[in-house]
Amino acid sequence: MKRILKRLVISILLLSLLAVVAVTLWLRWRVRAAFPVLDGAIPVPGLAAQVEVLRDARGVPHIRARSMEDALFAQGYVTAQDRLWQMDLSRRYAEGELSEILGDTTLRQDIDSRTLGFPKLAEASLNELPPEDRLWLDSYVRGVNAFIESHRNRLPLEFLVLRYQPKPWRAVDSVAVTLNLAKELSETWEVDLMRERIAARLGKELSADVFPDHSPLDVPVADVPLGAPASAPKTASKREVGDSQNDFAADLPAPFSAEGAGIGSNNWVVSGTHTQSGKPLLANDPHLGFSIPSVWYMIHLKAPGLNVSGISLPGLPFVIIGHNDHIAWGMTNTGPDVQDLYAESFNFRNPRKYLHNGQWVDAEVRNETIRVRGQDDYHLTVKVTRHGPVVSHDGDRDLALQWTLLTPHAVRIPFPRINMARNWQDFTAALRDLSVPMLNCVYADDEGNIGFYAAGLVPIRKQGNGSVPVPGSTDDYDWTGYIPFEDLPHSFNPKDGIIATANGRIVPDNYPYFVSGRWEAPYRTARIFQLLRGGQQFTPQDLLRIQTDITSIEDLWLARQVAVAAEKRPPSSADAQYAVSVVKAWDGVARADSAATLVLEVTRRALLIRILKPRLGDDLMGYRWPMSTTFLQNVLEQNLTRWLPPGDADFSETLMKSLEEGIAQIPALVRSTNHGAWKWGDTIPLIILHPLSSGLPFARRWLDIGPYPQAGMGTTVKQTSQRIGPSMRMVVDFSNMDGSLQNIVVGESGQPFSPYYRDQFSAWYAGQSYPMLFSDEAVEKGAVHKLMLVPHP
Repeated sequence: MKRILKRLVISILLLSLLAVVAVTLWLRWRVRAAFPVLDGAIPVPGLAAQVEVLRDARGVPHIRARSMEDALFAQGYVTAQDRLWQMDLSRRYAEGELSEILGDTTLRQDIDSRTLGFPKLAEASLNELPPEDRLWLDSYVRGVNAFIESHRNRLPLEFLVLRYQPKPWRAVDSVAVTLNLAKELSETWEVDLMRERIAARLGKELSADVFPDHSPLDVPVADVPLGAPASAPKTASKREVGDSQNDFAADLPAPFSAEGAGIGSNNWVVSGTHTQSGKPLLANDPHLGFSIPSVWYMIHLKAPGLNVSGISLPGLPFVIIGHNDHIAWGMTNTGPDVQDLYAESFNFRNPRKYLHNGQWVDAEVRNETIRVRGQDDYHLTVKVTRHGPVVSHDGDRDLALQWTLLTPHAVRIPFPRINMARNWQDFTAALRDLSVPMLNCVYADDEGNIGFYAAGLVPIRKQGNGSVPVPGSTDDYDWTGYIPFEDLPHSFNPKDGIIATANGRIVPDNYPYFVSGRWEAPYRTARIFQLLRGGQQFTPQDLLRIQTDITSIEDLWLARQVAVAAEKRPPSSADAQYAVSVVKAWDGVARADSAATLVLEVTRRALLIRILKPRLGDDLMGYRWPMSTTFLQNVLEQNLTRWLPPGDADFSETLMKSLEEGIAQIPALVRSTNHGAWKWGDTIPLIILHPLSSGLPFARRWLDIGPYPQAGMGTTVKQTSQRIGPSMRMVVDFSNMDGSLQNIVVGESGQPFSPYYRDQFSAWYAGQSYPMLFSDEAVEKGAVHKLMLVPHP
């Protein structure tokens, strides 16, 4: 009996081992079966002529076609090869259909998209596209669907895990994915509620203190428009909108989300007087939420009338940021206030009617059905007033959202014309179609010109600035139009030959229109100008080094304050004495192993809490302001004793007590009481999560990246946090386009185990980059794969 049992156990173990090996081999085969074909020839129905797709060492497609339509068809095809599941996720996010495949963990996102009416908005916008744009978009769509239909049994891993098939791609899906970016870069209405709540508690003077919108470090780059009114006009210019020249995802962020952090970016351009070559250099590194796969997809398109290289948005044709034969452009978020909340008065006897100028009028009512995997459908009723959808029931108020994105005729696609622009006139004409989000666009061309245009719709209001909710029952706070395109912030060939933006204030005090009262902190902008004005003979590598600069102007200021305060109020504890010593010896560089940066960061947070808590109490937790350090600077440097905490004799005592309170948190942050463990980078580890990894913990080592310690901080040029950072880096060199640089965070492929899934990460993490191959000779020489897409009857 013992021998029988022993043999039985051995047999079971062997069978189990064989089963594991078989499943592993099958999974490996199945995953690799979904990898795209990169070499040879593929017959594809829908092409007019043969298309060549060369891929370089990073897997970047360089497409050569005989017509624009075939080039865009091929772009759709190769993007689907690498990013099909990401594309499907993006369209579902915009159209409120995530829960259909992911369960109720994404229901909140679906409710938001349906409340905003994104599916309806995308349909209406598609129907308004010019015929040529629609033709190009349809070409891209056919390419995506050609891939889907030929790979139904070899789809990427995520479709297998979630057990569903993608629907055919539609032109409306491409329009919808653009709405995601607009939403993430311009959604501010919850900030309005926070400002209202805190202003009600603090009063006018103190509220103005905690919400600063100016700093001595601001570097406005816009010229004041000639002939513009001396103050913000009360009536609109006639700039008409539409004028044109299973719960696998427990933690699924929005496609561009920074999860509460300030989404920022850097771009700048220098004229040939500042470069070694005598030709302009242009740099751009948009800062967005980290994701796998990367937000962007690098691509090079060449066809008659088109030769453009840069980053694209999976799901949308053409290039978003990049260069062609004649011009280059980069973009950062302007951050205008384009969302206003209106407190609507609904009739309690008939809740479908609301008050407008003394009359009860009908609200539009939409009934939405959201499918939820594994559960009953969720039924949503949305009420829409003349201002927009009701997005919040705050206390006894129904708050409707007016937003430029939801304005009829607002959604347009400027990228075809940007991609084909040959000069400043073409470029700015194309920007007339850029409505939401408003973007700071820097420009350079092969004639040596440089420029900047902040393009997008910015409302003009009858009164107020949209910073808090206002009554909606009358026209008193209505929008009357938009800033005329000619008066939007811009500059062309400035005398000093330098233009830079980093989400800070771009307009001077005498600019005649209101753009925003909530600019990002000025430190990145100030540091970029400091480096650009302090150097000459720049090369592409020099600009790459600036993109990865981690000197903190913000913490250098605080370090000086700590040093002065410590002289007046010497620290008593050993930890505080050590903290002051490392701060005094610090050189201002936020390295990953910097103890001083860690000390200053915890001190600054503790200082803000110590000063604000006596006034704000429980509302302190809701306070979020990008220029909160400017508030602290004003308080300390101007000795604003109205903010002196009770019991503190002066602000030196406040600061040293804050240091003590801050460093008391360090042992928990670094999990050690040893001073040698005080390393800033360990407290903000970089972790990039695949959307499904929380439901597949055994696969995290293959799906996710991190944790890795990081250098830099939120206000260094290399903006750093656990969830946000440079989503790509690009430097364009007009003296040698093949010497331009570009890389994304992770890799071109969204398919785990692909050689291009994470091959760019090491260079990105180290602050390095790759050549942005452009000329025929460089592309041919650098090609490691060659695929021919051949017309199939």
